[in-house]
Amino acid sequence: MSSWEDFKTAVSVPDSEAIAQREDRVARRTEELRLAEHPEWQRLSDGIRRQIAASVELDANPTRLGELADQATALAEALEASAPGKRVALVESGWQGKSATMAYSPFSPVMGTLNPASLGIEVRPEGTKAVVEIRLGEVVEGGTGLVHGGVIAAIYDEVLAAANNLKKVGGPTVKLAIQYRKPTPLYDVLRFEGWVESIEGRKIKTRGRCLVGDQVVTEAEGLFIGFDLDPKASDWHLREEPESGR
Repeated sequence: MSSWEDFKTAVSVPDSEAIAQREDRVARRTEELRLAEHPEWQRLSDGIRRQIAASVELDANPTRLGELADQATALAEALEASAPGKRVALVESGWQGKSATMAYSPFSPVMGTLNPASLGIEVRPEGTKAVVEIRLGEVVEGGTGLVHGGVIAAIYDEVLAAANNLKKVGGPTVKLAIQYRKPTPLYDVLRFEGWVESIEGRKIKTRGRCLVGDQVVTEAEGLFIGFDLDPKASDWHLREEPESGR
């Protein structure tokens, strides 16, 4: 794909309403995003994230549940009335080289601090590695006391992409393979690491692992198709593909 038009064609299904909605939302994103300018948005997202965590561990009688449901419905309706589509871009405009963490994608479902449905992981660089240390709770529980395997895969996709960013390469994920060596427990500190193993033309091979203490519980290998990156790295699909890659 060489442009946003090609990208739209590649992902579109023959549903004119869905296509129109996607195009409308993208067209609204005309302003740069600077997280420091949106503290109340951040506070709102943090509050809703707490609600999500609490809602999966409720122990309340039907009357109380009904009261909470009414409050949640009222908040949802108020939010919907103020949600025609965000005007800001998907990527933090000033993150690169200006912070200790790689919080460049605040609406991501994995690292997004402004997305209350996200895992809220914090990625930081350690040399050439992208690293995440996190404790996960019941919101992502699969087997009893264990992290859902799909959640682990989502974290790896984000961590490996961040490792690509450190090398100033990256683009869409072509393949992601996870080796689940041991169960991944809730509440223990999980350390995810990602690093670029090789670059051959536009093909980027990136690897990762997750440790609990000194034990490797999972490993990952990703294949990505590279685009030239700039500080708006996550918007690779909005830019022209470099001539050398065609």
